[in-house]
Amino acid sequence: MNEKIEQYVRNHGRDFMEWLCDIISIPSPTGHEQAKGEWILNLLHQWGAAGAYRDAAGNVVYPCHVKSGEKVALYTAHIDTVFQDLQEIHIRQTGHILSAPSCSDNSASIAGLLFIIKMFHDLQLTPPQGLLFALDVGEEGLGNLKGMRQVMADWHGRIAEVVAVDCTFDTFVTTAVGSRRYAVTVEAAGGHSWMHFGQSNAIAEAARIISQLYALSVPSQPKTTYNVGTITGGTTVNSIAAKAVFTVDLRSENADELDKLDQTFQSLLAHTEGETVHIKTQLLGERPCSRLDTNPLADRITAIRRRHGLPTPCIAGSTDANIPMGQGIPAISFGFCRSHGEHTLQESLDVDTFVPGMIQMLEFMGV
Repeated sequence: MNEKIEQYVRNHGRDFMEWLCDIISIPSPTGHEQAKGEWILNLLHQWGAAGAYRDAAGNVVYPCHVKSGEKVALYTAHIDTVFQDLQEIHIRQTGHILSAPSCSDNSASIAGLLFIIKMFHDLQLTPPQGLLFALDVGEEGLGNLKGMRQVMADWHGRIAEVVAVDCTFDTFVTTAVGSRRYAVTVEAAGGHSWMHFGQSNAIAEAARIISQLYALSVPSQPKTTYNVGTITGGTTVNSIAAKAVFTVDLRSENADELDKLDQTFQSLLAHTEGETVHIKTQLLGERPCSRLDTNPLADRITAIRRRHGLPTPCIAGSTDANIPMGQGIPAISFGFCRSHGEHTLQESLDVDTFVPGMIQMLEFMGV
């Protein structure tokens, strides 16, 4: 790596930390990312990135040294978080450990990409190929990868490879975990708990379905899972529930196994239907399973880490990389800093890993 670039990284860690804290402090639950997107876009325009824009989905997109007709490498980091009810976010730092909700997933990734963009402008660097930066929406929860789908559609046929910058810098997502998410509505006769005792109860029927789901055996290889995440229903303690709703997440590394699990789940629902019990399902989101037989991006990061005497643990995960992988486009996901406790209020990251993580990413980009 160019000595000037490495020195820049080592000398500008304070910039990264400043942007990181600013990003963490702006609440951006899935579906409500506008304020954070505006902050990012304004910052890019202040730096002279005049070509940065908001697309139809709300992503902040910045084409960097992109030539007409040429393919680009897409580097994307999602700006939404899983935290729905946080109006004020507190940041704590003890030594080299910084703790705050979303600090790693995915604030450090956003700050890292902004750092690279600023470095390109300050050092007047030209990357080896055109780069497309996207700070995207809708990656978490029921966002259903909305932002990534928009970028891939808008730039169809132009994207050569994708890095979904997300979470930690020392594990690498190379297999896309597919998922299907449903809202299941159970309707029953209901009634008064005393006078109509014995009539069908929507909560009891929902509980029966859930119990049957959790009795299913699923393979550990390829890993396949199910989860009931929420359940609501009923009106009062002395009323037989006429309606209940629960949400289900089905996942697998393998498309065939996901299909099997889905079909079994649908069969459970069908067998619950009766004269006074009715089931409705709504597909809330679907992510494709995929694993490329040969992934040049996995080979590239493996070679880089081997030069530094480091292992390259490749794992399965559900990230923005699912969409390009599903289209046969080489994709991978990894971040800038070592982190722990993602999706919890105790989320933390090791700020001392920023420099090696950033240098690793720049080596991967070929800068």
